[in-house]
Amino acid sequence: MTTASPAFPGSSALLPAAVTARTVAAGSGVAVLAVAGWRSTGVLHGCDAQGRLVLLLPPDAVLPDLPPAGPTPVTSVLEVERCAALPDATVPLASVQVWLDLEEVPADERPAALELLAGCHSLTAALRSWRGRRLLRGTVEHAHCHRAPRCEEVDATEFAAAVPDPVAPWEADALERLRVDLREELLDGLRRCGPASRSRVVLDGPAWRGTADLADALPVAVDERGASVLGVLSDGDRLHLRLPFTRAPRDVEDVVDLTATALHEAVAATA
Repeated sequence: MTTASPAFPGSSALLPAAVTARTVAAGSGVAVLAVAGWRSTGVLHGCDAQGRLVLLLPPDAVLPDLPPAGPTPVTSVLEVERCAALPDATVPLASVQVWLDLEEVPADERPAALELLAGCHSLTAALRSWRGRRLLRGTVEHAHCHRAPRCEEVDATEFAAAVPDPVAPWEADALERLRVDLREELLDGLRRCGPASRSRVVLDGPAWRGTADLADALPVAVDERGASVLGVLSDGDRLHLRLPFTRAPRDVEDVVDLTATALHEAVAATA
């Protein structure tokens, strides 16, 4: 199965679940590791070229011995929650659970594994402080990817073959530009969408009656397939909206242009 994102004219589809799972596991979000009944929060995580996860445990983490020193645990699951931080709220975007076959990283492979983690998180300066902490590596058995409006399963082959979203490294810059350059235009345009257009852009949420019912529109995520927008209704309820791109963006300016085009197409479909 192909998990890279092809051309996607006029589709509101999200990234393939395997791509989202691989992107989130590669470094974004807050992670919890559960091993045979033990749980460790604040786990730093990354993903190598073979699709194996590399996990750095916090200094106070208590977990059982793992191979090669100990037995293979019955269940090991990494849970990663990716959220959008807004001034007055935190909005869940994706939750990924990855079932792993865990082992300790061999001593001679630790430097390369730590370098990989530092690169995933732009934390090269922290390398020295990580040297005494437990470092694990996990082969993915399967994963669950939860996104509005559904949960999808990803098998090991799909996960390994998936290419992380190329927009992820500069998504924060793209979101900042959207919020500065297009926020008012987004709200105005979405308010003008008719029932047919609204049904096309809504991913999940309560009934949206149109016009004055939409109080705010906040860009919360961008990937190579489109921009996700949080719609806030006048009664405080929230909608997850999607403005699909006709092609993958090349840079931040391109994201702004493609989002504006998707918005204009949604409004035009109302006419």
